[in-house]
Amino acid sequence: MTDTDREMQESQRRKRPGKQKKKKKSMKGWLVLIVTVGLILAVVFGCRIKTIRITGNERVSDETIQTLIQYDKCQNNSLLLWLLNRKTDISSEPLLNSIHVQLRNPQTIVVQVNEEKLSGYVQSEDEYIYVNDSGKIVLKQTEKLQDVLLLSGITADTAEVGEQLVSDDTGVFADFLDIAAILRSEAITADSLGKSDDGGYYIVMGKVKVLLGKDIYMEEKISELNDLLSKLEGLSGTLHLEEYDSTKDSIIFTKDS
Repeated sequence: MTDTDREMQESQRRKRPGKQKKKKKSMKGWLVLIVTVGLILAVVFGCRIKTIRITGNERVSDETIQTLIQYDKCQNNSLLLWLLNRKTDISSEPLLNSIHVQLRNPQTIVVQVNEEKLSGYVQSEDEYIYVNDSGKIVLKQTEKLQDVLLLSGITADTAEVGEQLVSDDTGVFADFLDIAAILRSEAITADSLGKSDDGGYYIVMGKVKVLLGKDIYMEEKISELNDLLSKLEGLSGTLHLEEYDSTKDSIIFTKDS
């Protein structure tokens, strides 16, 4: 064997491993591509939204919630919708505190809505000013919302959304907020809450006026009112709870003549 033959054999031995490495790299590249395509197809076709549940909203419609979470932009893909709502912009809806989008499973989206609790409203000319439990102004508009308590006799010296409502009688306004919170805890819907000339408080529920008296045992009085609601249906008159005493049968109802 000549020196030339030996050099050719040695050259061939060196080339063979290189070809094997190229084949391995090529196979690995195809494997990565196949896995990637598979994942993409799984995301596109496996994450189709079949169910979307919106909970917690009473005043803000489902349609508005869907607009806020950009449902029309998600191409009916649950993963994309979830990613779009890692932080949902709710600045356009003052009645909302938060929106939380949960990916329950690839086909199910649950949207948890937290709405602002409205204690009542103050009417200023043709505008309704709605406040929360702390007296902060949540909303101002010319449209009256249903099932919100009128805080009768309260005037708004300042009425900017996001600020505390400043009343000419801060003590009465604070009591109003406390009474409104108790009414809501008892699930009692009233039309208006006011203060009478004798310093006591009253609420109006349809054709029934409920005299609550001064701010003493207010929770007990309103709890008693809750127990009497079924008996007040269809009646017109005044329910006297101002002298309420749990140890005595001291409740009087005066029918309108």
